[in-house]
Amino acid sequence: MLTRRLSVFSAFRPILFGRVNKFTCKVSHCRFAANLRCFTVPEEPSGRDTSKLSVSITVRHLLLIPSYRVLHNVRPHSHSHNTAAAPTIRMPEKKPFERLPKSVIPINYTLQLHPDLHKFTFSGKEQVELQVKSPTREVVLNSVDIKISKAALSIEGKDVEASEIKYIPEEEKVVLLFPQEIAAGNSQLNLEFTGELNDKMKGFYRSKYATPDGEERHCAVTQFEATDARRAFPCWDEPALKATFDITLVVPKEKTALSNMNVISEEPDASDGSLKVVRYAQTPIMSTYLLAFVVGDFDHVEGTSDDGVLVRVYTPLEKKEQGEFALEVAKRTLPFYKNYFDVAYPLPKIDLIAIPDFAAGAMENWGLVTYRETALLVDPQNSSAAAKQWVALVVGHELAHQWFGNLVTMEWWTHLWLNEGFASWIEYLCVDNCFPDYDIWTQFATQDYTRALVQDALQNSHPIEVPVGHPDEIDEIFDMISYCKGSSVIRMLHDFIGDKAFRKGMNAYLNKHKYKNTFTEDLWAALGEASGRPIETIMSSWTKQMGFPVLTVSSEQQGSSRVVKISQAKFNANGPLEGETSLWMVPVSIATSANPSEAATKVVLEERSMTVTLENVQPDQWVKLNPGTIGFYRTNYSPEMLESLLPGIRDQSLPARDRLGIITDLFALAKSGQATTVEVLKVIEAYENETNYTVWTEITNNLETLSSLLSSTSYGDLLKEFIKKLCSKVYSKVGWTAAEKEGHLDTMLRALVLRVLGKNGHEAVVKEAHQRFKGHAAGSEQIPADLRAAVYATVLRHGDEAKFEEMLKLFKLQNLHEEKERIMRTLGNVRDEKLIKRVLEFSICDEVRSQDSVFVLGGACSSRLGQEMVWKFTRDNWSMLNERYSGGFLLSRLVSVSTGNFSSEEMASEVEAFFKSNPAPAANRTIQQSLENIRLRAAWLKRDSAEIEAWLKSKAQS
Repeated sequence: MLTRRLSVFSAFRPILFGRVNKFTCKVSHCRFAANLRCFTVPEEPSGRDTSKLSVSITVRHLLLIPSYRVLHNVRPHSHSHNTAAAPTIRMPEKKPFERLPKSVIPINYTLQLHPDLHKFTFSGKEQVELQVKSPTREVVLNSVDIKISKAALSIEGKDVEASEIKYIPEEEKVVLLFPQEIAAGNSQLNLEFTGELNDKMKGFYRSKYATPDGEERHCAVTQFEATDARRAFPCWDEPALKATFDITLVVPKEKTALSNMNVISEEPDASDGSLKVVRYAQTPIMSTYLLAFVVGDFDHVEGTSDDGVLVRVYTPLEKKEQGEFALEVAKRTLPFYKNYFDVAYPLPKIDLIAIPDFAAGAMENWGLVTYRETALLVDPQNSSAAAKQWVALVVGHELAHQWFGNLVTMEWWTHLWLNEGFASWIEYLCVDNCFPDYDIWTQFATQDYTRALVQDALQNSHPIEVPVGHPDEIDEIFDMISYCKGSSVIRMLHDFIGDKAFRKGMNAYLNKHKYKNTFTEDLWAALGEASGRPIETIMSSWTKQMGFPVLTVSSEQQGSSRVVKISQAKFNANGPLEGETSLWMVPVSIATSANPSEAATKVVLEERSMTVTLENVQPDQWVKLNPGTIGFYRTNYSPEMLESLLPGIRDQSLPARDRLGIITDLFALAKSGQATTVEVLKVIEAYENETNYTVWTEITNNLETLSSLLSSTSYGDLLKEFIKKLCSKVYSKVGWTAAEKEGHLDTMLRALVLRVLGKNGHEAVVKEAHQRFKGHAAGSEQIPADLRAAVYATVLRHGDEAKFEEMLKLFKLQNLHEEKERIMRTLGNVRDEKLIKRVLEFSICDEVRSQDSVFVLGGACSSRLGQEMVWKFTRDNWSMLNERYSGGFLLSRLVSVSTGNFSSEEMASEVEAFFKSNPAPAANRTIQQSLENIRLRAAWLKRDSAEIEAWLKSKAQS
């Protein structure tokens, strides 16, 4: 399921809220006693003091050092300047939880469902072939908001009715008690039940849409991950309790009815001529969360992949041309994965369908993948380059799951990252293969890698593998750690062992465990055997402990050699902490200016520090760690090493990913107090000749974070002047008009530059935006789709109520959801208090789907006044919002956007007090992270404000 990047495709994403959203992407607790936030590892068996160990290595050629060392605790060197102990993080009390007993398990479900699209109810009949492993009088399974009218077991050829049906709502279970003991062996459970087609975008729910002639209708759709199949039918709703499914749907005869498998029969319902009975082929053995059904009005386009799989893309009525791009991507993606894994797609068809109301970005149901409309549909005339790229990534992500997640499934949600981290990595590999002009791996650095580093530096982060139990806890780990850190460490591992060994290991893993469940260690074993390296030993330091290291680097010229000293310590968002003992086994690559794109050597940093000697490096050549920005760590260079890299930034002889990595690390060091903000601003000036879209994305993201921080000061406008000057050369290059046959990334760069300059009040950009919007609103001259977000945001920020009314009118005229969403997310750029209030009211009106409300609110946080008003709005409407999003990741997103930009202890205390009085269990971790971020921002402002002000004033006078 894709939840991590719900706003990434938008070129104006930084206006919104940091980058929490596709999860907003897409966006924890456990029955175990262990708390991985306090993760420690065993002492070295020898008991030796390793605090002063270093390793000296002379490297004359490419070197990789195998290691079998057990992780151990080591005290850091005395360079840690923050002597305060790490803060104790208050974790919410865990809810009691037990997994289902294994005494009775399902083998096959024969399930019939009949949804009523007018009454918003459904009825069901279910036969479950059971394996009873030990004699019992009760059957325990999952059920939520289901009323069971009949429960009977076939025992020795006779139906025995349950003597009691006992619901346990707080555990989402139902217990069926029988008057006699059920013997071990095979049995059959027969159930009849009813339920509600709810409006909460989970379970079996209803989604509203309009036909081409404006008639309002509803379709019935499903979203079962993580634990909501139990809302559609009583079941053993745990990923390890796999079974086969024979599905039958009873639906209105004119409706399209889809499920995971192909239709094997369709006939009129004998008792009601207005209905039809649709039966589907039996599924492979699979987990309940991957089951799906959709009933509604849809058009579709179809084709066949090169490997013979039927591919269909379902769209709203009369919009099937908007499915053509996704169809072509899917047809190219399936053969790519088949060849990469050397395992065929096991189903006869794959359907991709756009759902009007959908909380996540997409869901990988086996053979029937569901999407938000904006994650699947591309209008040839009105979709931006960013939107097309986004669709390609989402299709690649979900189809990867057909193998990695569906064919082989994690044993429990603790190992969710196996699904999501891997799919979030290989989607880029797939898109890079299909669309090499996207330079997608450079974009990975801003879309996944840096986001994960920011999140994982918090004291309220969590390990990749985190024990979870209650469903409230599971929703919380659909976050940037599972997706973005997971994908980043997979990328680092792939680079470490090489593509050939990686593919060999993946093939062995999938073949050994197909149709089964796995633990993280199963993947490490397969990759370890394929590569001949101690993968589990190395990777456990990345998945079982929270955080990542910062590598402090210095160098010294010795004759024709360069001696590089490297030490590691945990990187904390609030700076180094005394007593920190974490260590990682870090694959370290080092490049020189002789060949910037290739590693001159590779080593593994196992201890606290090491020394590496590079031969034949001249005094005037630079040395840089982490070429390609692949290693999951920060780098803190000595002043001399950093200075030597600046010419390569100015003339762009340093590769783009390295230019990006330098600035993102520096900015993180400044925020944590390990560098000054002014030092970073001075380095940013070296980027004035920058031409790469993704590097500019990282620069502007960081500058907008700083701009938000300074919004409460008297000198915030001075930063705007700095930004406008910095962007002046790239603005001259891209202008407003696309060059003939210009590249994909040039198009996206123009949109980015215009948005940033418009936001910061560049006079010429603001004037041109108003002029272009005038023609666009009048219908005389359409703004290119790639520029609309930038123009809309600029016009609203520097416009009046009349412009706001024109934008609302434009919104109501749209029938492409991408365009509606583009307008919704920019409305909050208004700066007048009365208009901001209207935006907040608009966010929960009937014209805005509940899936989009949070992002409308996020858009209103682009100013200090807007942030304050969104927080008040959230408090005033908490009961309604909490009910609307309860138990889903959108509640966590709401917490993030409504609190994320504050920067005072006073606001931290206010937020803390509110959630103490208004608990939100499914968002507990997000609440703690928000509080931590507020206090980090307050400390940053207090520490650097005076120096920033003085420097910006000096720049303004120069």
